[in-house]
Amino acid sequence: MTRYRTRTPATGKRRLHRRRWRQPDSKKPSREELIQAASDEAQLSGKSLTAIRKHVLTVLLDAQRPMTAYEVLASLEGVGSVSPPTAYRALDFLVSLGFVSRVESLNAYLALDLGPSDVPLAFFVCEKCGQAEEISANDAVVSLISTADQQGFGVSHASLEVRGDCRGKLACETWDAKLAAPEASGSVDEHSHE
Repeated sequence: MTRYRTRTPATGKRRLHRRRWRQPDSKKPSREELIQAASDEAQLSGKSLTAIRKHVLTVLLDAQRPMTAYEVLASLEGVGSVSPPTAYRALDFLVSLGFVSRVESLNAYLALDLGPSDVPLAFFVCEKCGQAEEISANDAVVSLISTADQQGFGVSHASLEVRGDCRGKLACETWDAKLAAPEASGSVDEHSHE
């Protein structure tokens, strides 16, 4: 279904969009569906999802963690021209399509498991393991952009990152669950001095 979407809060630009993503009850798309959707979106904008761009998207989807441009560059060995501008151009293209987002504080890129979003995204960044995960904060981000607009600022890009401790949720090896919760196995003697 091809339709024009209203101006996006993130950029204020209109663009042709073939598929509506992020509906409340929709299932998580597969990797193949996301790659096909990226190819379709690229065609709608008059571009193509080249072998290098497809490879970068696949690597980021498989990694399920933020990757730096140099990690992406290392993955390009044998795929095509291996130079930093090649990796950056592919990443910038995928960001412009909305299938990848840049995690500013990590200077890294993360594939969006649910595909493009009509609203700016927020990320939780673990300070211990360096992992990042998209979090639901759409109302807060849209409210900030709306406030900036009311104050006379033209927002071209919005990024919200919350930093902290993932407490093992993102496979953080530095998190020790035993230290986080009191031991339930033994009784606590309040009068013990040992």
